[in-house]
Amino acid sequence: MGSSTLPDNFEVAPGYRVADWTCLTLDEQNSSPEDWAAAISILDARIRSRFIEPAQLLIDSDNGKGRGTNGFAVLAIDFLLIETIQGFRRGLTNHNGQSKALFQAFLTSWPAFTACVPADKDAGKLAASVFEQGRCALHHTGSTDRIVVRRRGELFVFHDDGRIEINRSLLHQELTKAFDDYLAALNDPANTGLRKKYRQKMDHICS
Repeated sequence: MGSSTLPDNFEVAPGYRVADWTCLTLDEQNSSPEDWAAAISILDARIRSRFIEPAQLLIDSDNGKGRGTNGFAVLAIDFLLIETIQGFRRGLTNHNGQSKALFQAFLTSWPAFTACVPADKDAGKLAASVFEQGRCALHHTGSTDRIVVRRRGELFVFHDDGRIEINRSLLHQELTKAFDDYLAALNDPANTGLRKKYRQKMDHICS
């Protein structure tokens, strides 16, 4: 798959190094199911260790507490996860100036989100509000703007005054399912376009 400027022993995911990626044959003509299974395992380990497992640890550490204290941290991780998954789907090697578009595209195509959008509201505008009031506010100022973090209730609740309630536990659960669905799609040889974009993204990471 070409040479890399990173050393072969550079770790790209727990238990996987650059050499484990560059040795794979993943083109449409010559790739084997075994090589694609290995490629998907690398992504699985990378995303779970960086995003899914840390957020779940924060959620679990709140169990038994009268008042949750880790909601903002969970949202911060999961908002990054949203952009990361969409970036892999698109095969983007650089997210500069793309964050809002990636975030909106993920949410507006995600049934778990669109099911929460009131019939008289625009999904794209609400997705932009979640991005601006949640993702941007958290990552730039360390707090949210008009977002209320819950441990129970519906995934998203949109109020007419602009407030947004988010069940951070359910958000993480549904995002984990969305990631699992993405892995399953990559495992299907018919999804050549999706596979090509994933390969492009990982080639960049490993270089």
